[in-house]
Amino acid sequence: MKNALVDLRFSAFPRQASGDVVVIAIDPPSIEAIGVWPWPRRLHAELIEKLVAAKVSGIAFDVDFSTPSTPEFDRALTNALQSAGGSVILPSFQQFADVNKQKAIHLNRPLPSFVKHAWPAVVNISTESDGVVRRYPYGDKFDGSFLPSMGAVLAGRYEPSQAPLWIDFSIQPSSVPVVSFKDVLAGDASTLGRLKNKKVIVGGTALELGDRFSIPNNQIISGAVVQTLAAESILQDRALRPTSQLANMLGPVLVAILMLLLWSRTSAIVRVCILVAASIAAELGTMFLQAHMAIMADTSLLHVTVVAYLITIALDEIDLRDLISIIAERRFQRIAMSLGDGLVCADKNGLITVWNPTASAIFGYSSDEMFGRPLGKGPAAGTRRQTGGDFRATKERRIFPSRSLFLALASTRWIQLRRNIQRYIGSPARSRQDSLSRRI
Repeated sequence: MKNALVDLRFSAFPRQASGDVVVIAIDPPSIEAIGVWPWPRRLHAELIEKLVAAKVSGIAFDVDFSTPSTPEFDRALTNALQSAGGSVILPSFQQFADVNKQKAIHLNRPLPSFVKHAWPAVVNISTESDGVVRRYPYGDKFDGSFLPSMGAVLAGRYEPSQAPLWIDFSIQPSSVPVVSFKDVLAGDASTLGRLKNKKVIVGGTALELGDRFSIPNNQIISGAVVQTLAAESILQDRALRPTSQLANMLGPVLVAILMLLLWSRTSAIVRVCILVAASIAAELGTMFLQAHMAIMADTSLLHVTVVAYLITIALDEIDLRDLISIIAERRFQRIAMSLGDGLVCADKNGLITVWNPTASAIFGYSSDEMFGRPLGKGPAAGTRRQTGGDFRATKERRIFPSRSLFLALASTRWIQLRRNIQRYIGSPARSRQDSLSRRI
């Protein structure tokens, strides 16, 4: 529930990217134009030269350079990195031993000749238990030394002691500027003009490259865009700050105290209105905090408390015993009307309340004629309307005082009298009916 509420606030107050970070996309048109994958490293070297000429303020590659290619192409990339003056960020990433990403077995770093003239940065992106990216590390420690993450290096803000930041996904991925790799490589003037004084991330956006992540509100974006949103969250001071556990407990405690004070003093409808108003007010307040102050409050426990009190009020207002009694009575009526034996029921005053169709066939009187008549008088005592045939009265008839009396009638004699309604409902009723039928 916590994640769902936070995601709802993201969609309620969307924000635009600053535009200071641009994605240079390795997209399908670029792959098609170049014709092979992976690309020769001379293409990345040429791209760096184009970007330096366009006067970008920083370059980051979300592309693996941890293994050698041809000496010629590796040398071309080394020279390009050197000419960029150390302004290029190259990726490092952990290889994990298990699918849960609990045990890292290796850190892939750029080749030493590349690292000499570049900034290494971590590009690992972790998902939460629901498979959605929500947090992003400022960096991680490897062999005792701290290595910052790519987004943190682009933003220029990171500390080894900082906990992972909560990315502000109200920043719309669609607002992140994206240009095609092939257009930059071709030296398109309008494209290069958009990159002046910008920071750029070069990364794959084509589906076939597989670098895709789920983010809140059912969106799937590339790893390069996730890195950009993390950098934007830092640059815009939108790294969300979660509230403390004490603050999260404050709302439910106040609701409990309020209900304790009002429970016996106000009506149920007033209490319901107060609970609903408190829930709405709390959510509106947290929306304001998240939208304007980058504070991520957890109101899930508050809403659970409100729902629990609403259920308690509903149960308190419903007489469950009467409700169960009504349900049982209706079920008994359906069973009684479908019995092959005659069945007559009387209330505690001895007045007939049930007269099923078989009883009508036996005595010749309809249920409308018999409802409300005393059980021990009139036609029910053993006489029959003259519609053909005679009715032989029983030798013995027992009447027990109770809330409801049940008298099962056969075609020629009184069968039995019982007080317990449970014996005429469900499987006991069916067993009872079979037993009675065998005895007739």
